[in-house]
Amino acid sequence: MRKIFRNISTLNKRNTLSKRTNLNKANTVNKKLMKENEKLREMNARIDRENNRIEQHNLQLINIIENLSEGVMFADNKGQFIMVNSEAKRLIYQSGIGINLKDALKNTKVFDMVGSELPYENFPSVRALRGERSNNIKIFVRHPSKEYFAEISSMPIYDACGNITMIVSCFHDITQTIKQSRKIEEQKKELEAVLENISDSIAIFDNKERYTLINKTSREMFFSSYNSMDDINEGYRQSDFYDINGDKIDPGNSPSSRVMRGEEFKNMRILVKSPHKTLQVDVSGTPIYDDEGKFSLGVLCSKDMTEYFKHEEATKNRYEFLNRMVNTFDLPVVRLSCPDLSVVDINKKAFNIIKLFRPNVESIKEIKKNRIEDLFKTSQIGDYYKCIYEAINEKKTKYLNKKKYIVNGNEVYWNLIFEPMLCANGEIEEILILIIDVTSEIKSNMVMEKALKLQGEFLVNVSHELKTPLNVIFATAQLFNMYCNSGSLDEKKDSMLKYIDSIKQNSYRLSKIINNIVDLSKIEAGFFKLNLSNNNIVEVVEEIVMSVTNLTESKGLNIIFDTNVEEKNIACDTEKIERIVLNLISNAIKFSDIGDEIVVEVKDKNEFVEISVRDNGIGIEEKNLDMIFDRFKQVDKSLSRNTEGTGIGLSLVKSIVELHGGTIYVESEYGIGSKFTVRLSARRVLHENMIYNSNVRSKDENIQVELSDVYS
Repeated sequence: MRKIFRNISTLNKRNTLSKRTNLNKANTVNKKLMKENEKLREMNARIDRENNRIEQHNLQLINIIENLSEGVMFADNKGQFIMVNSEAKRLIYQSGIGINLKDALKNTKVFDMVGSELPYENFPSVRALRGERSNNIKIFVRHPSKEYFAEISSMPIYDACGNITMIVSCFHDITQTIKQSRKIEEQKKELEAVLENISDSIAIFDNKERYTLINKTSREMFFSSYNSMDDINEGYRQSDFYDINGDKIDPGNSPSSRVMRGEEFKNMRILVKSPHKTLQVDVSGTPIYDDEGKFSLGVLCSKDMTEYFKHEEATKNRYEFLNRMVNTFDLPVVRLSCPDLSVVDINKKAFNIIKLFRPNVESIKEIKKNRIEDLFKTSQIGDYYKCIYEAINEKKTKYLNKKKYIVNGNEVYWNLIFEPMLCANGEIEEILILIIDVTSEIKSNMVMEKALKLQGEFLVNVSHELKTPLNVIFATAQLFNMYCNSGSLDEKKDSMLKYIDSIKQNSYRLSKIINNIVDLSKIEAGFFKLNLSNNNIVEVVEEIVMSVTNLTESKGLNIIFDTNVEEKNIACDTEKIERIVLNLISNAIKFSDIGDEIVVEVKDKNEFVEISVRDNGIGIEEKNLDMIFDRFKQVDKSLSRNTEGTGIGLSLVKSIVELHGGTIYVESEYGIGSKFTVRLSARRVLHENMIYNSNVRSKDENIQVELSDVYS
């Protein structure tokens, strides 16, 4: 039993020891597991931190891609968009996530830079799906909302197994760049066209003495007979160059050689003798250097001056001819130097004018080197200088018109022309002053203005003279109408006869006014004709006087006819003589008062006959005698005149008298009376004009018309 217990005890001990051992082992394992778990936790933490860091990097990368100035597009290997940044969205018509590349380009047309349309399968992004890489492909894109030029690069992205997982396309909007480059290209072409067609010769050569540009003028001027236009020396072997002194220029001092040495010069005048022509040329040369200061290009600008020098010589000859011509010119000419404005020379005509201002000047030599204020003593000298300086500044002709001067107490008017004379270089060498006498023209204009003014006054008078009889006639017509409406015509018969006489009298007045106006117009136009026949002028005038006796008696006036001869036959138009005498008698009646006397006389003066009408009425003031026969002029404009008139009667009388080859004049003393005298030639005509005019009125009617403005 003891043995059994010992065995059992031994077993228990062993079991206890085993348990302890196992427990120790378990504890050890647990400790290891705990350590491993701690490591796993630390590893997970590190993984989380790494994931966070990667995620942050991804966000940063996405933000960077999103904010790139270039468009960036990611698509999977099926062509579906994974990511499209804002710039790409601006450029791609449909750019939502998940949209297929084919759908995105459905309404879009793509062209290469030549203008040929690019098929869908050749679009760089599509080519990337096939594994092709495209770099910096320039395209033109047109879709419904935009047109633009772009530069695109596309590439495929592979996994570890070499399979395409996605593609990346980068877009760059180059619209402005393309437009700018095209504009630069256009400007370049324009510049080349300008250089090609400029009238001056332009030649540009490099540091190896070879031409890089020769324009059309240069080719025509220098290279028409050369075999090569590349080598500078080719031209020098074909031509000889001479300076302005006629000395030959050796090749070492030729314009191109001087430019290559770094010399810059302007307008070097040379003579070029080539096999087929000789030219006089102005050459300018300019060297151009690179950034290192080394000679890079040379520019020669040449201007063919051959024709210019010929023109200059011709101008010089013409100028000398002008000098000779000016001296014999009928127009006064003064030549002033520029800019000091002293007298260079004057011609004889101008010298004669200057002598009017400076009588002491004896010769043209004394006038030279004077200034114009020393020549013309006038307050208008400031106007002279103003025109001169304007002519100098603008290089244009200036004018000073209608300037009045007092020469020897007489008014004269001049137009002055200030003409700049240009020399060959375009600068003003002299100022020519041309003086044109327009005195007669100005005075004629004054006379015309005066006549227009008188004509205006005449129109006022005529309107009044027409209105007066018209008012009377109109009033009488109204009165007759009233009588008709009231049925009192028979009762008013006596009054109506009186009114009819009034209408008739005022009709005569209108007839006289119209006749005078028409006859004056005919006289001015040269259509007024006389029917001349040989008549006893004494008898003609006496009959006229006798026919107005009743009228003058009714006015309380005494009219007397007197003559120193009983018969005097002369050539005259009796109707026109009647108008003359009646007009003068009418004028005398107007300005005479009751009890005054009118005397009509006919006097034989052998070679001529005088017909005079004298009255002792109010007379005419001496200051008005000169204008008494002026057309449209009235001496008395007061409202106190006995009767009215148009102011054309005496003017018409004078014109008819002058058509007869006679004269008329007036003698008058204010308050005493006036005397009008008509002097007619006593000549006769061989062939009398006996044509009868059926429209001629009877003598009584003529008297009624001519004296209509003095009948009461």
